[in-house]
Amino acid sequence: MGATDTLAPRPPALRSAVLRSAGVSVVLAATALGLVTAVAAASGGGLAERNAVALAAGDLDSSVLAGDRDAPAIALRNLGAVALLAAGAPLLGTLTLVAVPVIGIGLGLSAAAVVAALGPLEALQRVAPYIAFELTGVVLAAAAGILPTVHALAAAARRSASLPSAYASALPASLALTLLAALLILIAAGIEAVVIAAHPH
Repeated sequence: MGATDTLAPRPPALRSAVLRSAGVSVVLAATALGLVTAVAAASGGGLAERNAVALAAGDLDSSVLAGDRDAPAIALRNLGAVALLAAGAPLLGTLTLVAVPVIGIGLGLSAAAVVAALGPLEALQRVAPYIAFELTGVVLAAAAGILPTVHALAAAARRSASLPSAYASALPASLALTLLAALLILIAAGIEAVVIAAHPH
């Protein structure tokens, strides 16, 4: 056996290492998105309240602020976010790192606007049926975007594989996370459309 053979991880060890990297990627993605979303929601609360007052007074056209109302349109919009987040996978995670703050800010401002318009209790009642699917999909897509880079760096730190081979070995898992994220987004879109239909105003 050569030195290269002794360093090369066996398939079960490789799967285990990729799974560990996937777990780390999910934690990193959830933490980053959570922090950005929370900061955006906190800072956007005042603007959301002013918009709610303006809407109630008839000073704003609510049709301009209304989002998509049918499942295909909702799914298309949110699948775009998933694609953007996951697109970092072949690009050393760079696109994901740019997309996370942009999408996190959008989530935070949207949450602040919904809470200001409906109140915390009604907002929670309306989003509860689908929000877990949607947010999990977003987090998994972000994790997919950084997974190959996280895995390559971890492999380099352990000196268990070369950077290129470690990066390539995590791409299938990244794709699997992306497909799972897309499925969750489709489920969320269907539920959200039903909720919107039940609350037309």
